[in-house]
Amino acid sequence: MDTALKTELTDLLPRALRFARSLTRDVVAAEDLVQTAYIKAVERIDQYEQGTRLDSWLYRIIQTSWIDEKRREQRRGNVISFEDARESALPGQSHGGTDRLFLQAALAELAEDQRAAVTLVLIEGYSYREAADILDAPAGTVMSRVARARKALATMHDDDSQNTNSDDIQRGSP
Repeated sequence: MDTALKTELTDLLPRALRFARSLTRDVVAAEDLVQTAYIKAVERIDQYEQGTRLDSWLYRIIQTSWIDEKRREQRRGNVISFEDARESALPGQSHGGTDRLFLQAALAELAEDQRAAVTLVLIEGYSYREAADILDAPAGTVMSRVARARKALATMHDDDSQNTNSDDIQRGSP
């Protein structure tokens, strides 16, 4: 593997982790997923076509690895993370009131396909066509997923703003 390709893969790491976190909703699982994807990428670097987008190729590997992991989990049974267990044990705890924490919690509530589409289009800045290529779905499907996710996020935001407690920290600036 040439040095330029190694550098580009290294530079993609923060974005790859962000995408993996949007899929897994768990920091540790995201790190494991990215590690698996990078191993696959290095092993299959000869399949990468020079002149194409390395980030799209890597995101596709992450997405495929995630699908493979979900299939393995279905065969093994349901495994719950510590964070998920804590959240289910403390249902009265809210997201803390800050915009960032609210967004993380709201994104976690989205369906997996919507979360992946929103992450690629709205957070990473890919076009619908590019996101469709990464997710191996038609562009119209990605557009629909993003639209449904936006609607769901707006509903969650509206519901949350009506459920705030005067003692809680409020989102955003006054």
